[in-house]
Amino acid sequence: MHPLENFLKLITKVLQTTPVESVKKSESPATESVQLLTTVGNTETTLSKTLEERFMINVSILQDELQNFVSGSAEVQGAILASPDGLALASVLPVGMDEERTAAMSASMLSLGERIGRELARGIVDRIVVEGEKGYGVLVACGTEAVLLVLASAAVKQGILFLEIKRVVSRIAPLLA
Repeated sequence: MHPLENFLKLITKVLQTTPVESVKKSESPATESVQLLTTVGNTETTLSKTLEERFMINVSILQDELQNFVSGSAEVQGAILASPDGLALASVLPVGMDEERTAAMSASMLSLGERIGRELARGIVDRIVVEGEKGYGVLVACGTEAVLLVLASAAVKQGILFLEIKRVVSRIAPLLA
């Protein structure tokens, strides 16, 4: 499981089931952060506010990257970044498209495509393209941390789209590390 997902699940569980026992300032002047001390089961867990803030900033930056990518081309109609488990991390989708369902399908499709690539001895899968009468759905991996689905119109030039997808992946992947 991805460390970011573990962090999110831990925060959710702590906030839903365990009251905060104490709040203290960090002793180190170099890191002025507030730490929440909680108890989950018999284990004391420390959640640093700076880590939480970093996560929120990264999600905001991911969202901005996707928004810029989608708005930068008339032929790109939407994009979603999902975890390998199918949880949406950031998205700019057309109206009426369900984010959760799209994230889950994207992760499943990439996983299945990679398995098909191995079984057919085709090597590492670069992308999966779904072509329909209304356009394309292009799936690519963003390292091991995420899956990117890009929705594009039928009028798009595939070579330019693939190049733009590589560029956005090169900007997104470091934000996920």
